[in-house]
Amino acid sequence: MASRFPPIHLGAPGEEISKKDLLAVAQRFKHFNHGRLQRVREFLQVRQQDFLHVLPLLFHQNHPLLPGFVSLETPAGIPDYMPGKQAVEVAKQFSKGFVYKRKALRNYPIQGIYLMGSVGSMAFSKDSDIDIWLCHQPTLSATDMEELRQKALLVEQWAASLKLEVHFFLVDSEQFRKGENTPLSAESSGETQHYLLLEEFYRTSVYIAGRIPVWWLVPPDQEHNYSNYVAHLLENRFISESEVLDFGSLQDMPMSEFVSATLWHIYKSLSSPHKALLKLFLMESYAAEFPEPKWLCSTMKQAIYAGDFTVDMLDPYLLIYNKVDEYLSGHGSRQRLNLARECLQIKIMGTSSAALDARTRFLRDSFLASIAMRWHWPEDLLENLATPKFWDIKKATTEHAVIREQLRQCWRVILRITGNPLEQPERNEDVKLLTRKLSAFLDLRPGKVEVLTTRAMVFARPDVWSIAEIPQENAASVWCLFSGRMSNMPSNAEAAIKQCDSLFELLCWAAVNGLYRRDVNLQLLSQKPALPAVELRQLLEELQGFLAGSLPGKETGLEVYARPNRLVSSLLLVNWGEQLAIDVNPEQFMMSERADPLSYGDVRHCFVQGMQKLSISSWGDVTIQQCSGLEGVFDTLSEIFNQSSRPLSNARLKVLCYTRGRGRSIALRLAAIFSRLLECFPPRSEPNATRYLLAAGTGYCCFRYQNNALSYFLLENSTQLLQELSSPQNLFSQAVFDDYVLEQTFIPFLYRQNQAGMLQIFYHVGSKHVAVYIIDEKGSLFVRPHSGASPQHLLVHYSVFIKTLQLQAKLADTVEIKCYEIQKNSAGVVSCHETQVKEGHTVLDLQVRIVADRSGGQAIYCNERKFPVGNIESYQAVKDHILSFRKNRADYPFHITEIDVALELLGIKHSDQAQSLHYLNYKQKIEEKLNI
Repeated sequence: MASRFPPIHLGAPGEEISKKDLLAVAQRFKHFNHGRLQRVREFLQVRQQDFLHVLPLLFHQNHPLLPGFVSLETPAGIPDYMPGKQAVEVAKQFSKGFVYKRKALRNYPIQGIYLMGSVGSMAFSKDSDIDIWLCHQPTLSATDMEELRQKALLVEQWAASLKLEVHFFLVDSEQFRKGENTPLSAESSGETQHYLLLEEFYRTSVYIAGRIPVWWLVPPDQEHNYSNYVAHLLENRFISESEVLDFGSLQDMPMSEFVSATLWHIYKSLSSPHKALLKLFLMESYAAEFPEPKWLCSTMKQAIYAGDFTVDMLDPYLLIYNKVDEYLSGHGSRQRLNLARECLQIKIMGTSSAALDARTRFLRDSFLASIAMRWHWPEDLLENLATPKFWDIKKATTEHAVIREQLRQCWRVILRITGNPLEQPERNEDVKLLTRKLSAFLDLRPGKVEVLTTRAMVFARPDVWSIAEIPQENAASVWCLFSGRMSNMPSNAEAAIKQCDSLFELLCWAAVNGLYRRDVNLQLLSQKPALPAVELRQLLEELQGFLAGSLPGKETGLEVYARPNRLVSSLLLVNWGEQLAIDVNPEQFMMSERADPLSYGDVRHCFVQGMQKLSISSWGDVTIQQCSGLEGVFDTLSEIFNQSSRPLSNARLKVLCYTRGRGRSIALRLAAIFSRLLECFPPRSEPNATRYLLAAGTGYCCFRYQNNALSYFLLENSTQLLQELSSPQNLFSQAVFDDYVLEQTFIPFLYRQNQAGMLQIFYHVGSKHVAVYIIDEKGSLFVRPHSGASPQHLLVHYSVFIKTLQLQAKLADTVEIKCYEIQKNSAGVVSCHETQVKEGHTVLDLQVRIVADRSGGQAIYCNERKFPVGNIESYQAVKDHILSFRKNRADYPFHITEIDVALELLGIKHSDQAQSLHYLNYKQKIEEKLNI
């Protein structure tokens, strides 16, 4: 029944204004709000209604036994509030002896309590959340504010126990009026919309207790003069400042807010598309009327001032639809209008009216029927919209495509109307974050799996899937998903629920959009060798679990978009649908002790033929990438390492492989490599020059950091690997060897003893020669076999050589020298033992010094005697001279004890680049000429 009151006219400043009429306006708004509150209670259970009854009392008094109690000093007290009988009865449920005693307070910290949002509309249900504006004095201290927040949180928790989702927003009306600290809510994001949030508050708010909004008292025809009118009422004492709250007017809204608000509602559409689309159409209609938009809250106010209104007539969603219908009809947008009608029906009834109780369903059916009659909807439209089978996956997919296009069109229309007035958008943090999220969800690109905005609304999921590979003319075949079992290969891909370029992508799409369940029957139609049904089902189970654990939830806020887009999780599917060439004959199965799947057996066979990567990013991107061969493996592992969110862990990567007989070993091997990368390259501030070496087919792979990112390069054989180990390094570079890398040598074992800033000399006595291995202070390897020399003699010469360079300041004197003997027992176990160098007095009897300049002139000094050297023959005189110092002219190897040459001849430009390796290599080069 309509509320009928006589029209009220409040004069402009200077004209007659009746205090009686002002009071009547306030009472009329309270009457209207009371009707909305009654509507809210009708949708709630009895215990949930208790929450609304006692809500203002909880913030009027601090009672130790009532929900939300923090302390007796917590700000409490609402002006002109007197709890009703029902509020007191609810309080007595917590404290049997509760008696309300009215106390005169000097001030009232709580200025007003309002519900807002869909709570006052026909769309509200027992499952809806309730946003509450808790308005407080601007002068509260930080301690008072913290106690008030804590109290609000405790009341939220009590509401949750009643199965009510409640959110309090502490509002300072003075700050809000200035545009500061705009409360965030499910409908608004901070600075992206201030005026539009205010318009929504005026249109949807439900007054609970405290001061009234002074906006009520500004007549519709004076809203353009809002500030002056409010000042006139206060200055002439028509109203008292203690009776009202001033949240501000809508007259100064900037055009840019339409842009930011549109972005926000597009963002909301990603989880609630139909509700958000109505709001987007509303944004368009407002923007089209700018600079004097006809606000819905003003329409509502006009009806209340006119005195002919009902709660249903001024339902917020009815007001939105009326305006949207008028706007879209005026532009001839039939498709968009049909979508708006569908959005309204879904918002009011939900995805299925069967979930509603009989009374609620009757109310909402009647509500929609009245709208359909007024706006001349097609006769069968409501019936079709209400049919549960309407929301199968095919319809949801089609609907998503329509919604995505509408979202883009809304954005384009808003920008066309407004001229894109956002200046320096990089300064508008909210807009930047919203733009990033929209790009992540709406942009289509190769390899990206589309996440349906409508996936939560699918009512009927197919019990039987038919997956068919359909050939295409002049193109690769496509994989298609159909509902139901098919008797033969379909020829038309257009009838499919979904088409994808690969079977893996199709399965990912089905899993990410919630289509798969364990009891679904699968039929695979393909001209290729059939995949085992058990393997197909196992993969779907793995995909569902992976996606469920990694996809961002609906509650994910915008803060994640303030950080770079990084991978959250990755799944590798290896050799999907492929048979290894080595295992083509099912009667043969190659076995080898060399069990590395990347370098198997004597032929060093790589078992990874193809690989597909499914990744989920922190921004919600779901992407697929295909690769093949060893380089594909290492590229993929590097990308996951470099592009994943920190901190990195093994949980970032899941590997699946169903290859017959080898799948488990392949999956474990790739997972182990990733784990080793995490060990070798942990996060740290200083540069990391570690080299991780592993077998790769017939060659090797070396991972290392370059330009602050993990990279790799391939080495074709052992010779190239030894050249890499023997190369100079800018920083100390630890070499980490995987299994099957130089496993027949001592080198991997020696590098496990390696220490930064230390030169380590190892020797092993063989049957024909003494092998010397030196790992210098930067981790570079020097290897040289010596025939006809004693180990102690070699250790003496090498250690004296290095120490001489240190004395000459050519090498840092902080480098410590240690010597070790390598031993190998009968079981093949290698060990090394530190040994001391016994320097005899004869060591320095003969100093052999090589001197060279940039022009190429060289000379060898034996003590003080100079021998110019150039060709091979010139070295003979040096040899004869050295032999004269030896007893019986003993013919054991010659050694250079000092080097004094230009840096360019060592292969470096600055002395800071010099390391022991440079001098050892030059020493060997000269000694080889002497020892011919």
